[in-house]
Amino acid sequence: MKHIPNILSSLRIVMIPFFVWQMLTGNMLSAGLILLASGITDTLDGQLARHFGWISDLGKILDPFADKLTQTAVSVCFIIRFPELWIFFAVLIFKDAIMVMLGGYLTKGGVKIEGAKWAGKVATVVFYVVMISIVLFQSIPEWFTIAMLALAVICALIAGLSYIPEFLRYMEQRKENSVKE
Repeated sequence: MKHIPNILSSLRIVMIPFFVWQMLTGNMLSAGLILLASGITDTLDGQLARHFGWISDLGKILDPFADKLTQTAVSVCFIIRFPELWIFFAVLIFKDAIMVMLGGYLTKGGVKIEGAKWAGKVATVVFYVVMISIVLFQSIPEWFTIAMLALAVICALIAGLSYIPEFLRYMEQRKENSVKE
C-alpha cells in the first residue's frame, strides 16, 4: 500500500504520450480528460503520502519529475497547437528547466531535497485548472485565455522565486557535505 503514491506518479508519466497524441490529433475532449486524470492522480498521490505517512525519497523525486514532465509536454503541445501563445509556455518550460537542473545539481551533491512547498503546489493546481479549461472549453474568449495563462505564469514564477531561499540553504548544506568529505 505504501507504494501507491509512487505508482500514481508513475501513472502520470505513462499518461503523457496519450495526452500528447490526443492533443496533436485534435481530440481535445480526450486530451482534456487525460489531463484531468493526471491532475487528480497528482492530488491523490500527495494526499495519500501525507495522510498515511507513505512519503519516500523516491516519491520526493518522482512526483516533481512527473509534474515537470507533464507540464513540459503540455506546454510543448500548446506551443504547437496555439503558436500565438508561445511566450507563456516558453516561460513555463524555462522555469521548469531551471528547477530541474538546480535540483539535479543539489541531488548530485548529496543534498536530500524535501517535498514541494505550498507555492509550488498552488502553481501546479493553477496550471492544471488553466490548461484543462483551455483544452475543454475552447469557446472561451481569447482575452480570458490570455488572462488565465498570465495567472499560471505568475504563479509559476512566484513558486520558482519562493524556492531561492531553499536553494541557498541547500547550497550551504552541500558545501558543508563537501567539507566533511
